Formats: sequence, structure tokens, C-alpha cells
Amino acid sequence: MSLRWISILLCIGAVLMAAGCHLGESRSDPRWNPSCVGCQEAMPVNGWCSPCDHGLVAGRIIPSRQFHELLDAHGHEVEISTLQCGMCRVVAPHDGFCSRCRNGFVAGQLYFSELTWALAGGVQESRGIDCRGCQELLEDSGQCSLCSAHWVGSVRFVEPEPAAIAAHQFERLEIALQRLERCEECALAGFFGSRCRVCGQEPIPDPLK
Repeated sequence: MSLRWISILLCIGAVLMAAGCHLGESRSDPRWNPSCVGCQEAMPVNGWCSPCDHGLVAGRIIPSRQFHELLDAHGHEVEISTLQCGMCRVVAPHDGFCSRCRNGFVAGQLYFSELTWALAGGVQESRGIDCRGCQELLEDSGQCSLCSAHWVGSVRFVEPEPAAIAAHQFERLEIALQRLERCEECALAGFFGSRCRVCGQEPIPDPLK
């Protein structure tokens, strides 16, 4: 297991012990404001909008700063020769994903989850697209009936295979966000493959069944 995943599990454990399971706690509005300058800046980089106090990943609102930070949707430069995992060293030059460490690589950048690795294989788009079919699909998942582009949230894909991987993980994110509405700890633990130690909610299956 990579140091990154050990850190994630320790962080989740600390949250569970310190905060408990806040069932029924109200979360922020799921809609983002396209006129907000902070959202406009955060959208293409999956960043955090300080004025709205929420993060964005593929156009989805992440109302929990801790969850947004753990998703870590930004790539990190890495020297392949310094990687300790042999499988990572094999897949990294080919923009592959290491199922052992749960690390992915795109254009020399390291991503710490299959979701963020898959999204990095597409192109983050804004609302200023010309295709009417794509405009209807933007922020949803599916294939444009007019130009055949594939969409996962606000990310556009040309090839169906990487789009399918991203869509699968995006669906897991949607489930986590549903859990987040009532329990932050269930969302964090569930998305990263652990049971909530307070309320016993099972992890979100991967692959989904």
C-alpha cells in the first residue's frame, strides 16, 4: 500500500474518532454559480471556490473541504525512476493505472485515485461549447448523439473506453455525495473503500454491482 493511501486511511480514522457520524446534517446547495468568479477559476482545475466555500471535481460540487482535498484531483509531477512499486514503474510510461497502489499516471503526472486518473484522460470543458448535443450532456454522463463525443460531468472524451472508466468512478462519486448529505464520514470512508466505524455503512463497491 502506498504512503498516500495510508495517509488517506489515517485521515478518515481521525475524522471518525474526532467528529462522529453527523447524520441529518445539512449540506450546501448542489448547484454551482456559473457567474461566480471563484467557480469559474476552480472549474477547469478541479479547485476550491473560496467565495462559495466548496470544491469542484468534473463540474460536481464537493461541499466538504476535507473530501475535496482527499480526492486530490490535481496531478503531481513524479520521476518514474523514484517510484518504489514495480507495477507503477511499468504502467507510468504508458499513462496506465496501478491496481496495487491505486495510483494512475497521465503525461508524467501522478494521480491518487482511479477517478482523478480517468478524468485526467479527458478535456475539461466550459459552458462555451458549440455543439447542441454536447450542451445538453454537459455535467452529465453519456455520448453526444450529434458529434459522438463522450461526457463525464464537465469532462469530454473522444474514446469510449477511458470515458467508461471515468463514468464508472464518477457514479461512485455521486453515491459518495449522496452520503455526504447526511454523513461526511460515510462519504469519505465509503469512497475510499472503508466501512464507517460509527454507523457501520458499507464501503461503496468498486466495481459497482
